[in-house]
Amino acid sequence: MHHQEQDARSLALHTAAIELMRADETLIERALDILARWDSQASVRSKPLRDEWARILQARDWAAALSVSERGNQLRQASPVSCVLPHERRWEIIRATSKWPKELRPGQ
Repeated sequence: MHHQEQDARSLALHTAAIELMRADETLIERALDILARWDSQASVRSKPLRDEWARILQARDWAAALSVSERGNQLRQASPVSCVLPHERRWEIIRATSKWPKELRPGQ
């Protein structure tokens, strides 16, 4: 998969997750909890991205999360947001954004 395809899939996953968070703010708390857990385990080099995600989630700055830019792509690569998606919804998006033949797609 090319980077552009990965970026498009990530954007689709984040768009769906943010729709859910807008409807259910407890999912925002779940994403913040994930960030806190990552802070205790993940590399210090990715801390600025985690801090930016904490700001985005607390401010509900969805435009930053969904930005179609290099920074938006970087943020989505270090994001806790798609973790709030139900497993089935995640696979629906992955299948829909896959260029694999239908019979070879995961979950088929």
